[in-house]
Amino acid sequence: MKKIFIICVIFIIPHCGFSPLYQSNEINYQINIDKIEGDKIINNKIKSEIERISDKNVQKIFNIQINTKYEKIVAAKNSKGSITDYLLIASATFIISDNNEKETVVFQEKQNIKNNSDFVKQRNYENTIKKNFASSFVKKLNLDLLSK
Repeated sequence: MKKIFIICVIFIIPHCGFSPLYQSNEINYQINIDKIEGDKIINNKIKSEIERISDKNVQKIFNIQINTKYEKIVAAKNSKGSITDYLLIASATFIISDNNEKETVVFQEKQNIKNNSDFVKQRNYENTIKKNFASSFVKKLNLDLLSK
């Protein structure tokens, strides 16, 4: 009985019309980055994600200026005064130009992390979080542009 159920699921799921939310074939615009400022790691990830989603074969073009900001704030200390937690805050400001119209969109992401005594592991973890922030910013930008 279980085998029949599994076989039915295997044949039904691919044909149910499911498609990932962010992997839509409805992208009908091209994004040109005019200016990019701020954190290099976040900016590089945003640039590569935008190049990946942008469709070069369409007439609708958005020109974008990007300004990112990254902060690492001490969130908690122990009784000895050593830092135990950090709050990471990243924000991205997109100035979108389309047919002489300008719109500014701002996105912000926050995350608490524990302090790691190994500096290299801490830096690598922070860089991974920065890249995740950048991917989130591009997904939000994509949803915003799809609605235009």
